[in-house]
Amino acid sequence: MKNKAHILVVDDAPLIRGLLSQVLEKYGYDVSTAENGQQAIECFIAQHPDLILMDADMPVLDGVKACAQLRKLPEAKHLPIVMVTSFAEKNWVDGAYLAGATDYVTKPVNWDVLRNRIRYILQAKQAEEALFQEKEKAQVTLASIEDGVITTDVKGAIDYLNPVAMKLTGWSTRRAKGNSLKEVFSLTHEQTQEPIIFPIQDCLTAGKAIVLSQGILLNNHHTQTQFAIESSAAPIRDRQGQVIGSVLVFHDVTENRKMTQALAYKATHDALTRLYNLQEFKNRLNHLFNLKPIPSGALFYMDLDQFKVVNDTCGHEAGDQLLRDVATILKGQIEEYYTYSQFTLARLGGDEFGLLLEQCSISDALQLGNILCAAIEKFRFYWQERGRQAVFSIGVSIGLVPIDPPLADPKQLLTQADAACYVAKNAGRNQVHLYQKQDEQQLDRDFQWISVLNDNLEQSKGLFLHHQPILALHIQTTEDQRYEILLRMDNHQGQLVPPSAFLSAAARYNLTSTLDLWTIRQLFTWLKNIPQFPSQLKLHINLNDASITDFSFVSTLLSLLTASPIPCQQLCFEFSELAVLTHFTDSQTLMLSLKQHGCQLALENFGAGLASFTHLKKLPIDFLKIDASLISNLLNDNLDSATVEAMNRLAHLMNLKTIADGVKNPAILEQLRNISLDYGQGDGLGKIQPLEEIVLQQWGNLVTQ
Repeated sequence: MKNKAHILVVDDAPLIRGLLSQVLEKYGYDVSTAENGQQAIECFIAQHPDLILMDADMPVLDGVKACAQLRKLPEAKHLPIVMVTSFAEKNWVDGAYLAGATDYVTKPVNWDVLRNRIRYILQAKQAEEALFQEKEKAQVTLASIEDGVITTDVKGAIDYLNPVAMKLTGWSTRRAKGNSLKEVFSLTHEQTQEPIIFPIQDCLTAGKAIVLSQGILLNNHHTQTQFAIESSAAPIRDRQGQVIGSVLVFHDVTENRKMTQALAYKATHDALTRLYNLQEFKNRLNHLFNLKPIPSGALFYMDLDQFKVVNDTCGHEAGDQLLRDVATILKGQIEEYYTYSQFTLARLGGDEFGLLLEQCSISDALQLGNILCAAIEKFRFYWQERGRQAVFSIGVSIGLVPIDPPLADPKQLLTQADAACYVAKNAGRNQVHLYQKQDEQQLDRDFQWISVLNDNLEQSKGLFLHHQPILALHIQTTEDQRYEILLRMDNHQGQLVPPSAFLSAAARYNLTSTLDLWTIRQLFTWLKNIPQFPSQLKLHINLNDASITDFSFVSTLLSLLTASPIPCQQLCFEFSELAVLTHFTDSQTLMLSLKQHGCQLALENFGAGLASFTHLKKLPIDFLKIDASLISNLLNDNLDSATVEAMNRLAHLMNLKTIADGVKNPAILEQLRNISLDYGQGDGLGKIQPLEEIVLQQWGNLVTQ
């Protein structure tokens, strides 16, 4: 077989045919195409490809019949033919194999499965062809490849192991020869740790290729270690086509599996403290309430006292170290005291922690809460920097809520625990407060923000629009100038309030869609005062989670777009990844409506969780904004760097532009350019400024005062 394999793609759908061709060429293969089974036969006779990837359901001549006709050609007797189909019934599968199909993959296509199946089928074919040649040449060829190769006789007894196979199994060819495959090629299921026997007899008796690719561990006989592998087997035939043995090809995917597990870990854990994150905490709380019956237990909401003093005095590095130390103390105390059932400890954000106890009485929970308060109060945080030393004492305020089986609302439970925590703080800090019904009346902070917000909305004062530039990172993407529109508020004392301070209160009291609507209306009013607004300028507008499911908001938004002061093509609406995954149908419906008006769409905070590119294919988006948590750690974490690069590559494959959020310095900017991201946003590229300053010098002063 040639060094660069030639694959014939046969599909009557131009879109699928083109997509398969693009992906296979990216994998390094030469690709030809055909539109039906008859064309496939003609292309094979003319070109003799190494493998055919054939759709099952096609006009003129379907894939199964074409496969059967190809097998009648002597030169196509050993040709790998992989069927691509949405049919999975037993009769169809049996019919496809009966017609001579080597294997099949189902639609929608899983690219990793397709890549590995093609790779191993071609490798098996290469090994089969090599075995027809002289033994010495075959051994040299097998010894030179990077995958493990084992050959057996027609009874499944070991005949040969190449060096990689010897290394991974711990067997030499001399010792293994004549032994059964299951003795040498010892497999274990990754999850259950139960032994697995490779079905080599199916290969030998049925004469078909076999692929095992997920959750398989290979046991090393010599070192007693295990390797994660993907493996495939194919029959070896003599010149007359009779099965005379099999060739087993396997690949060590231990490092890839570790990366996958690391990504899954990052999706459920806080990177700083290595505790569970907020989303996983909510998932586990929801799971608890889905059990029948709901087990009793307790929920802690913990907020550190005097954390801001440490953070402001010594900087964020000290604050981060303090959070890591506190996480270690909390986990250690809980494990020492609470050993008889399951618990979930999480960092909920900032200096707030959550603890979920299952099968725990309220008296035991109170006792544990007091133990935690005492441990944190006893702790002394030492920090030394530039010759200066500082020692800090902190505390923790704990809100405690019993999990009462008659209750069935996890969201309400978190709200109650949060309210109880504020009561603990207001009562003197570093103490446990058991939730009482009147606690929620003491959330003065949120009520104050809500009062200020409502006053600002009614009086048209105190709320302001700012902007931050989204800059193109390469010359070829400078056809437009983009800005994200941001909402800011003052405290009626001339001071701007951090968005996190009032937006959390707005979310709690269902005001976020009102704020979104105010932002859009105010922006449109401002735009009406700008004559000949530059067409190069594009404005990005965030939509909060609650707005997506608010029918009144959606209806008003679409009406406003109909009378937009600028073409809707200059507007880009940003949806958060979590909101889209949580409200997928509503998000998809709104996106399609916005697209009909001509708006562009962006998915922001991408990568904050374990994002799914499968969902992306169903969304009409134009931009993928990668979460700042991945971008900010780009230079310090190889996994984050590889993740960003992979996201950018896959986004470009889907014809999406990418935006890096949270670009803080030139070093990160240079790395982003090396990765070939399209746009960047962050303080390192442009500060947040009032909206009026959005009109830059190149357009002149177009704002009418």
